[in-house]
Amino acid sequence: MYKQNTLSNLLQKNNTLLGTWNLIGDPLILEILGAAGFDFAIIDMEHGAHSFSEATNLIRAAESVNLVPLLRPPGVDESSILRALDSGAHGLMVPNINSISQVENLINFAFYPPIGSRGHSPFTRSGMFDYSNCTARMQDLNKNLFLGILIEGIGGMNALNEIIDKFSDFIDVIYVGLYDLAKTLGCPGDLKNQKVLSCIENISKICNARSIYIGILVNDDQMYKNAIECGVKFICYQNDTGIILEAAKTISKKYKN
Repeated sequence: MYKQNTLSNLLQKNNTLLGTWNLIGDPLILEILGAAGFDFAIIDMEHGAHSFSEATNLIRAAESVNLVPLLRPPGVDESSILRALDSGAHGLMVPNINSISQVENLINFAFYPPIGSRGHSPFTRSGMFDYSNCTARMQDLNKNLFLGILIEGIGGMNALNEIIDKFSDFIDVIYVGLYDLAKTLGCPGDLKNQKVLSCIENISKICNARSIYIGILVNDDQMYKNAIECGVKFICYQNDTGIILEAAKTISKKYKN
């Protein structure tokens, strides 16, 4: 079930990681992504329609093909974070971070003592259903939790330096949420707008100077090139629905008369 924090290990070795967001509820899609060589998938419970029961099956499918399953809860919500981690997600990607108090709450909800106050039951998937080793298991889960936060607006950018100063030991990735960021900057949907590009460069400079890994979404080769030039190591290529549509359109264009 729960494995070591392989994503952090790969990032520390200067690997560029490739994954995507998951909106499709069928576990088969996670098996396909793993077979294709993706490193991770983020089960999206903010924009997706997944239940926690469905998310657990998606996590199982990902683990079966060595695809690291992360989960995006709807927000910094204690119940959602607890259920996501108890279901066996290897880590979290938490949206709409705008303040240091949100990160304080997130760490409190996501980590067991002495770091946080995550609720504990050994009889869960993350606990291996076993009360006999629960103290060591809690320590192991704290050690191996992969934690990412999404910076998606002005508040998050303004708080970024303080967040890194206080919580860099607990955060694996600062992810730039491009679509919400573009909306906030007054250019909704225009991810290549200079305002968006300037914000990406600014966040990258802050994170690179502090040895914090950066994550971002890319839709095409140019966006990938820009991301790599900014030092991004955690790449999400669209999401699973976008990947299928892109492939289907390519095939349709090629073979239809």
